[in-house]
Amino acid sequence: MSSFRFHVALAAAKLSKGLIQLLGRNGTHTPGVIALKICPDFLVQAPKAPLTICVTGTNGKTTCSNLITDVLEKDGRRVVSNRTGSNIVPGCTTNVINSLTFTGKVRVDAAVFEVDERASRLILPYVKPDYLVVTGLFRDSLKRNAHPDYIFSVIDTYCPDSAKVILNADELCSSMLKKDSYRVFYGIGKQPDDKTEPYNLIADYQICPNCGEKLKYNYLRYHHIGDVVCPKCGLHSPDKKYLATDIDREKMTITIQEGDKKTVYPLIHTALFNIYNEVTVISALREIGLSAERIKELMGQIHIPDSRHNETTVNGVTVIQALSKGQSAVSSSRTFEYVANEEGKKAILLAMDDLEDRQKSIEFSGWIYDLEYEQFNRDDVVQVICTGPRCYDHKVRCLLAGIPEEKILTNLSEVAAADDVTIDGVDRIYILYDCENYGMSCEMKKKIIKRLEGDK
Repeated sequence: MSSFRFHVALAAAKLSKGLIQLLGRNGTHTPGVIALKICPDFLVQAPKAPLTICVTGTNGKTTCSNLITDVLEKDGRRVVSNRTGSNIVPGCTTNVINSLTFTGKVRVDAAVFEVDERASRLILPYVKPDYLVVTGLFRDSLKRNAHPDYIFSVIDTYCPDSAKVILNADELCSSMLKKDSYRVFYGIGKQPDDKTEPYNLIADYQICPNCGEKLKYNYLRYHHIGDVVCPKCGLHSPDKKYLATDIDREKMTITIQEGDKKTVYPLIHTALFNIYNEVTVISALREIGLSAERIKELMGQIHIPDSRHNETTVNGVTVIQALSKGQSAVSSSRTFEYVANEEGKKAILLAMDDLEDRQKSIEFSGWIYDLEYEQFNRDDVVQVICTGPRCYDHKVRCLLAGIPEEKILTNLSEVAAADDVTIDGVDRIYILYDCENYGMSCEMKKKIIKRLEGDK
């Protein structure tokens, strides 16, 4: 009976996916809902791909899982992946459905799963990954994820011990995951602009989790990312198997040392958080078994997913869509830093209010006040447009950061705000959007490009 239910669920899910696609939608969620409704233990019964990779963490999941998928596909492998970020149970179930034929046979060489860190307890025990890649654990949406220690406990408890775990040595919290499992670590070596004392508004993990002594950072990159040691009990950042040493943003190269061997890879993006994403991906691919030379060749053929970052230049002005994750002060602050450090005169549109929460009074807006708006208090930022239902909160935070009021505009409509952005005297226009707002940001970009082209 159980096997019969599985096959009925599989058939129904595949038929629903075909129908949904005929209607012009992706069908990344509903097929999984249908399969689980008919067969609640669908993930338990489903045959597994020869290679299963799960990617989780509070930030960087979509980028890393997409890049891993891109490289494996270019390596000639048949791969399924929940590319669009449908990463809770129904979305991951749909990914399994896509890996199977109508008769339930595995039709792929590898399955890559982006796994929501909170939902990992409902996915990892059943998907049973060969490799678990963890990008790092930070404060995220406070109404959902609470403190990173909570997410740590979820992943540590529910990830099968059989999984090979690939961890960021520079992120203290996640580096302590799965101590009894096979673990390898990656990270970035000391850089010229690293610090030794916290400087961000959010700076977790200043106290040793073992003995309570104040931790010492040999170098600190942002928040709690860096190399750390406890002077009392000796807790320290793990040794790195994959160590990024030289980052050359002009030549667009990154050097990664593995033992005595150094390999120079193409650098796919200059933002520090995306450099970490790239090191994560290279480390995972090496553990899977791809050679450094093969990865080097294939990394030159891929790019950051357009839904996370894309650029278009019209008449000398570059319009950039960049994900700035709403309700996540840590993630968004790093995007702010990247934008601030780019050259040229800039106009910035903020469309960061979560689309799903925009009409709800329950949204916690305190995260806005943890955002490092001070990054935009500089002469080369000529305009900041705050949009959406919380635009006045964003404006207040801008004022608290010292940004002159004459530089700040507000507009309750994100799309309409595209008409407010200055296109004269700027080199770069940034649209910073939340995960749920990518489609809206595309509409904003279209309007700006039309203006740059001279269309009314």
